[in-house]
Amino acid sequence: MNTTLFESELRYRRLFETAQDGILILDPATRKIIDVNPFLIGFLGYSFEEFFGKELFEIGLLKDEAASQAAFLELKATHSIRYEDLPLVTKDGRRVDVEFVSNVYQEGDQQVIQCNVRDITARKRNEAALRGADLRLEQHAADLERVVGLRTAELRASNQQLETLVYSIAHDLRAPLRSMQGFAQLLVENHAEGLNKQGRDYANFINAAAQTMDRLLADLLTFSRVSQQEIQLGPVALEDVVQGALAGCETEIVESEAHIESSHPWPTVLAHAATLRQVLVNLIGNAVKFVGDEIPQVRLRPEQRPGGIIRIWVEDNGIGISPEFQARIFEVFKRLHTTSYAGTGIGLAIVQRGVERMGGQVGVVSAPGQGSQFWIELASAASGGIAPSLIR
Repeated sequence: MNTTLFESELRYRRLFETAQDGILILDPATRKIIDVNPFLIGFLGYSFEEFFGKELFEIGLLKDEAASQAAFLELKATHSIRYEDLPLVTKDGRRVDVEFVSNVYQEGDQQVIQCNVRDITARKRNEAALRGADLRLEQHAADLERVVGLRTAELRASNQQLETLVYSIAHDLRAPLRSMQGFAQLLVENHAEGLNKQGRDYANFINAAAQTMDRLLADLLTFSRVSQQEIQLGPVALEDVVQGALAGCETEIVESEAHIESSHPWPTVLAHAATLRQVLVNLIGNAVKFVGDEIPQVRLRPEQRPGGIIRIWVEDNGIGISPEFQARIFEVFKRLHTTSYAGTGIGLAIVQRGVERMGGQVGVVSAPGQGSQFWIELASAASGGIAPSLIR
């Protein structure tokens, strides 16, 4: 006998005997089992004699004789068949699931059919458990989403009630404040001869406090309006908005003799024109206000960012902001300079709220004594990244 052929057959027999999958050898002429490996004998519980001479359907691998004939016709045509999931009952009545693969091999001048049977019961059980876990996870996520939606709606309603209350209070308080301011001014102007210096100072203090309170209430009204009003996002030409904001700050610019530089060209962004104008008015006003003894130098410029984002810079040569305070300055009533500079502590909160409602972001780059570079980011109208929408 050819030594190489003998060694090959010996190696195959060793694999056949030790394989951890079931192996059947069938006679192509009769479709009957002529050999079976030990693993399948142990797995199904039949003896070798109970396997020998049987067709596949007789040991439960195929439904019936018709199914067996159909499988062999397919095997004859393609030389390979595969069934991913076959239910099988062992001799002792256990139900198992198997993967069945059958191939035709040529051994010399003879053909042999080898069938591999792999137990996939554990795999199917794990897959079912995984599907169950996925379903439970999906259900949990859906429940969590409903709870979050409910809480968000409640929080939104609560915030809206609070903002409505703030608006009402701020609006109603301005009338008595104006009366207080007017009468204090009349007292100084018309009855100065009846007041000593201390009395006139007190009246002036009342007038100044009333003016400060009026500015505070006006800013609160602006903050409330920016928070509550419905805004329609759409293409907004930055050139027009920047010019409008500069016009809105004309008094402060003239009084401070500020030098303003506006870069060109300005792109078009997706925004709400009135809200964006208010945002820029506040940023320009701060840039002009928070300087030392120098003449304010303010630069406005656009920057194209990745992802169809436009960043608008408002840069100044002012007093600057320490890094530890840069996040706080966007909170309501947070003022870093309570005595040196006039203000209410609401201006940057209005900026942040307005930008957020337009789907953007706001930030600052600054250091003490080195000026500040405030920026806001909005979607470019040219990018088509955000469709115009109604924001409530």
